[in-house]
Amino acid sequence: MIRRLPARLLSITIALFLVAWLAYQLGPRHEIVEPRGMPTLADDPLALESQLADAEHRASRSPLGPITPGTEKRIFWAHEDRRKTALSIVYLHGYSATRQEISPLTERLARALGANLFHTRLRGHGQPGDAMAAASAGDWLADTLEAYAVGERIGGRVIVIGTSTGGTLALWLARRAEAANLAALLLVSPNLGPRDPRSEWLAGPWGPQLASLVIGPTFEWRPANEPHAKFWTWRYPSQALIPMMALVDHVRASDLELITTPTLVIYSPNDRVVSHEQIEAMFDRLGAGITGNSTKRRVVVTRSEDPSSHVLAGDVLAPRDTPSMLQHMQDFLRHMQAVLPSAQGA
Repeated sequence: MIRRLPARLLSITIALFLVAWLAYQLGPRHEIVEPRGMPTLADDPLALESQLADAEHRASRSPLGPITPGTEKRIFWAHEDRRKTALSIVYLHGYSATRQEISPLTERLARALGANLFHTRLRGHGQPGDAMAAASAGDWLADTLEAYAVGERIGGRVIVIGTSTGGTLALWLARRAEAANLAALLLVSPNLGPRDPRSEWLAGPWGPQLASLVIGPTFEWRPANEPHAKFWTWRYPSQALIPMMALVDHVRASDLELITTPTLVIYSPNDRVVSHEQIEAMFDRLGAGITGNSTKRRVVVTRSEDPSSHVLAGDVLAPRDTPSMLQHMQDFLRHMQAVLPSAQGA
């Protein structure tokens, strides 16, 4: 009887471990609901502007709080008569940021191409911190489809620029059948995973509960300057991190090998926010399932004015780096025009 006790204890320990593991795996996760079909948008330029403005007005008057001036969704027209241009540019900003993130890089590229430009605002961004926790990954996917749909209304073919999590959303868009007129992806420090790998558990079971337990009720970081504090959300509920990590996990698990859209990836190995190893792994996967695919390029930035080496252009964090980033984008688009004449400048 005594000799059999250790074996019984071992069996009980294994059973308890299996029960605990099963309970963990069956725990709640952030469910990602992908949007079905394209949103309904007006074709007339003035009506389209009015539709977007009305939606932003309603969002600003919601219980989540007002939208910070200068962060609203906005179309920048290349011509006073608001005519459709051969190319349009859509900008998808990063997590907790807004359209001011790398401005005026996008505006300068639009002027150089003679293209109309649309800056979106992802749900919950540009508002008081609690608004971040009210948004889901599915909301941001819907915002991305809307942004692309606006791009099609204002341009013949659409170039999408995405920074950080905006780059994650751009990669998701490139796999959608609706994005038939997607001309190019220009990705700046795309978020394919945080620099600290310990954050990966946020995308797993019991993510919200673990976030509250480990991080606490609030997540906070220190802005670098006054505009950084104004145009980013730097204090918000820790629960708001869950949909971001769920989105990253969702996109990494997708068929990136089948993306054929010409793609420029600009990143820094010194990035203090996202993992450059994950970016490089994504780059290697891009188009890997397409024979003879040569429509991708990466630019490695070894020195950045941004202290975090993450936001690699823009007046807020890296003004002196904006011209070189613009040059990289223009060079890539010219190259794509040469190898893909049907892209009409993309």
